[in-house]
Amino acid sequence: MLDALGESFVLLVVMVAFGVGVLGSFLPVLPGTLIVWAGVLFYAWPFDGFATFSPWTFALITLVAIVSGTADLWLPLLGAKKTGASWRTLVVGLIGGILGTFLLPLPVFGTIVGYGVGVLVAEYVRHGAWRPAWRATLGGVVGWGLSAAVELAGAIIMILLFFTQA
Repeated sequence: MLDALGESFVLLVVMVAFGVGVLGSFLPVLPGTLIVWAGVLFYAWPFDGFATFSPWTFALITLVAIVSGTADLWLPLLGAKKTGASWRTLVVGLIGGILGTFLLPLPVFGTIVGYGVGVLVAEYVRHGAWRPAWRATLGGVVGWGLSAAVELAGAIIMILLFFTQA
């Protein structure tokens, strides 16, 4: 068991993880929900020994982390696919998003622009027309925006579940 100073330190680490995790919901370079989940695990396992966390609650937190943590992968793909993009286009968009993250100065902006340009160009090459290319791009970018909201909601749900148990 930890003394009061050790317990305060553990809680400080967990709170920092929660803050960085929520911020990571908006920044694609930070795995926000994974950081929040790691903070919960850090508290529940080595510090608390799962004494206050039921296995079911931790399993629910883990499920929320998996679904919301992968939303930035599946929601943009679903958005672009729903508006007619091909799977090849989705791969090009994903590559564009990765390149945009590193090539443009603002990571969130760079990722979205890179993804959008990738989808737009790939769909234009596929159809030879701008209208379907713009439609697929809009669907993908909207999906990307929704994924940030899903990640933020997942992080908040995990934090709330943490506070109901801790």
